[in-house]
Amino acid sequence: MTRRTLLTTAVLPLAAAASNIKLIIIGDDIGAVHAIGEGTIAAYQKGIMRSANLIVCGPWLTESIHLLEANPGLDVGIHLALTSEWDSVKWRPLTSMPSLVDANGFFPPRTRDVAAPVVKLSEVEAEIRAQIETAKRLLPRASWLSTHMGAATATPALKELTLKLAAEYKTPMQDAIPGLTRHRAPYSGTSTTQDKVNGMIKWIEGLTPGIHSMVDHPATDTPEMRRVGHPGNYNVAEQRAGILAAWTHPAVLEAVKQRNIELTSVGASVTR
Repeated sequence: MTRRTLLTTAVLPLAAAASNIKLIIIGDDIGAVHAIGEGTIAAYQKGIMRSANLIVCGPWLTESIHLLEANPGLDVGIHLALTSEWDSVKWRPLTSMPSLVDANGFFPPRTRDVAAPVVKLSEVEAEIRAQIETAKRLLPRASWLSTHMGAATATPALKELTLKLAAEYKTPMQDAIPGLTRHRAPYSGTSTTQDKVNGMIKWIEGLTPGIHSMVDHPATDTPEMRRVGHPGNYNVAEQRAGILAAWTHPAVLEAVKQRNIELTSVGASVTR
C-alpha cells in the first residue's frame, strides 16, 4: 500500500448522532515503526478507528507528523514513552536521563525499570515536559495523553507527576471521559485474522448503551515490521496486520452500522 493510497482514501462517515452507543477505537504507537504509520492511517480512512496516539521520541516521528497533518480529522494524543520494548528498533529520550537509559542511551524495555528506586523524578518530569511540548509544537491539535506500557503512571509518585503535568498543560489523560467503559481487545494476539473479525463482530453486537473504548495496534505486514519483536514474540507483523484487517473488514463496518453505533474520539469525549 503506497502513501498516495493512504492519503487519498475517503474516510468512512460517523454513525448518526442519535446513537445511544458511542465507540472509541484507538490506534497505538504511531511514530515507532513505518508500518504502524501505514496501518494507523488505513484504520482511520477505511475502518472504525478515530483516535491514535503518537510516540514523539519514535524513530518515525517526522513521517508520522506528515501523515497526521494530511489527515486532519484523525484525533491525536501524546503517548508518553519511557520504555522501548523491541530488540531490533529502539528510541531514546528527548532529554538527558542518565538514571533511566541503558549504556547506549536507549529507554529500557520493561516498565519495572522505570519504577526502579534509582530513577530520578526530576529527569522523568523534564522528559515528559519535552515530549508534550514537542508534540504540541509539531502537531498543535494533539490534545490528550496516554502512557506507553503504563510506565509514566507505574508508581504512585509517577502517576502524581503525570497527572500534575496533564493538568498544567491542559492536556487530559486518555481515560478522563465520564462514564467510559474500557475494554480489552475481543481476540487474542495470536488469533487468526478471521478470529479477530469474528471477535470484533460479537463484541460490537454485545455493546450496551454508553461510551466504550478499546486500544490496539494496527499495522501493515511489511519486511520492516517482520523484524520487530522480542523474545517470546517475533510474530508481531502478522498479528498487527490481522488487527488492521479486522478494524477495516466490511462485516465489522456493517455490524457498527446495523447497531447505529457512533464512532467518536478521545478528543471529542475527554473532560477538560
